[in-house]
Amino acid sequence: MKQMRSVSVGTQRKIVGFHMDGNRDWVAELDCGHQKHVRNDPPYTDHHWVTTAQGRLDHMGQELTCSACRPA
Repeated sequence: MKQMRSVSVGTQRKIVGFHMDGNRDWVAELDCGHQKHVRNDPPYTDHHWVTTAQGRLDHMGQELTCSACRPA
């Protein structure tokens, strides 16, 4: 049986802002114009920093993988 591996397809983009969606989940605004949910949902995803204003401020400029942007 062939082993499967997780591959993240997309391009690294910088976080330029945050907002809450209609479900009150945090969404990162990326410098490419796309958006990406940044949920704190332990134990699946640990993004505890998104729950505080200081945590979000500390992550401004950091990169996330934008799945809407394809590598060249």
